[in-house]
Amino acid sequence: MKLGVVCGVPVRLNPLTLPMLLIACWLGGGREAAVLTVCVLLHEAGHMLMARLLRVRVVELELMPVGGAARLESVWGLRPAQLIATALAGPAVNLLLVVSGVAAASAGVRDLSMPVRVNLALLLFNLLPALPMDGGRIVCAVLARFMKPERAAHWGVRLGLIASGCLLILSAMTIRNGPFNVTPLLAALFILASAPHELHEARFAALESLINRRGELAREGVMPARCLAVTGDTLLSAALAPASPRRPHLYVCLDEELHISAWLTDAQILEALLHAGDGPVGRLIGGGAKINTGNH
Repeated sequence: MKLGVVCGVPVRLNPLTLPMLLIACWLGGGREAAVLTVCVLLHEAGHMLMARLLRVRVVELELMPVGGAARLESVWGLRPAQLIATALAGPAVNLLLVVSGVAAASAGVRDLSMPVRVNLALLLFNLLPALPMDGGRIVCAVLARFMKPERAAHWGVRLGLIASGCLLILSAMTIRNGPFNVTPLLAALFILASAPHELHEARFAALESLINRRGELAREGVMPARCLAVTGDTLLSAALAPASPRRPHLYVCLDEELHISAWLTDAQILEALLHAGDGPVGRLIGGGAKINTGNH
């Protein structure tokens, strides 16, 4: 359900959010639900503003039963520093609200305990080192400096499974000790449901980056390149396997005597893979592809 547009970004309401809010009101938690909704929107606005500053497109903001999501365009194609800054912006807003609330309460302002508690809970929950939480994105951004986004996402999802298990145990403990708290249960289900989507996005991050490489280079002007050696028998898919986002790749094709027989770009290999299917790199050299050859 579309609620409106804020700064050119569509704001949507998850279908389950409204029933959850109505149930919360029916159980007497309407005020807390309203405070939570406002704090979540401010949290997501922090992500959106930081993304705008970094010139990262925000596709939409979605308000969900246990939080919200600022959906960025090609989140796994961002540079680690961009991903970390964007992920930290939301918790930073909650931290600012906690500090402001404590300061106002110290000055004599009443009825601020609930907003402080809600923002503190949002701060701690979103800093969990598990996808799709902000803490998980920060961990994956650090890991992406040393591995492909897909592998980093797998680690983030594994941490998410651990966090979900802990939340389920916490929820079960509230059943035993009472009263039952449904929030940890919903949070665990949210993390589990998000895992396939995170892996799907990460899996195609490198491919999307290769497709958009020309535009990236035009925007950046200068980008670091990585040189990889292949043989004529190397499969095109195998040549692209170690390719990582945010960096062009140059392939030097070596013959049996380790002499350079051709230079290829990742764009040439990707184009051949998409149009003619997988096969040896050597077919580009002998198939009339426009490449530069010679021993440089």
